[in-house]
Parts: sequence; C-alpha cells; structure tokens
Amino acid sequence: MAFDTRKALISVGVGVADVLIFQHFVPSVADIRIADKFNKDIEHAELEALAVGTAFTVLVSIMTGGIEPFIVGGAILVGLDFATKHANAVDPATGKMASQEQGESTSYPMPDYSS
Repeated sequence: MAFDTRKALISVGVGVADVLIFQHFVPSVADIRIADKFNKDIEHAELEALAVGTAFTVLVSIMTGGIEPFIVGGAILVGLDFATKHANAVDPATGKMASQEQGESTSYPMPDYSS
C-alpha cells in the first residue's frame, strides 16, 4: 500500500471545502457565543451545513474510490460540529456552558449550602 499523493490532495481539498460550507451556512463561533444559548436558528443552520458537508464528502469519496477523503472530511466535519454545538450551549451572561434543562450541569448535583 503506497502513499497516493492524488488522494491526499483530494482529501485536503475536501477538508477545505467542508470548512467553506460551514462558513457559508453557520455564523462564526464568536457570533454564536454572544447569541442566546440553544438558539434554534443556529441549530438549524448547523444541521443544514452538516448535511451538505456530509453529502459533499460522501460524493467525493465515491467518485475517487477511496476512503481517505471520507476520513479527512468526516474528521473536519465532526470538529466543526463540536465547536458549533459548544458555542451554542454557552450562556453569554456567564460565559460557561450550560445544560438545556436547568442551565447548570446535573451530572453530580451538590447540596445547597446557601442557607
């Protein structure tokens, strides 16, 4: 199994195209962080960008007949999606990520010592 320069360049091109697709559909992370947390418009734009980016990545992978563009493009899509979801979950008032139910993490609830 030899290194195929053509597939490597195509893989990098797919990654760059996925980033451009996300930039087209989704606002920047800085803009998302100042919006209200769990903004539905941002979530819809993110899902649309993810669908278009995935379709593009799969199409190029099928056309080239290799798995390399799928791996590189998929990894970049996962990273972009994670960054967008995290930025959308940050409360602009506190600057911290909050759960959708209560606004704070409920994984390990602590007793209330305020009284």
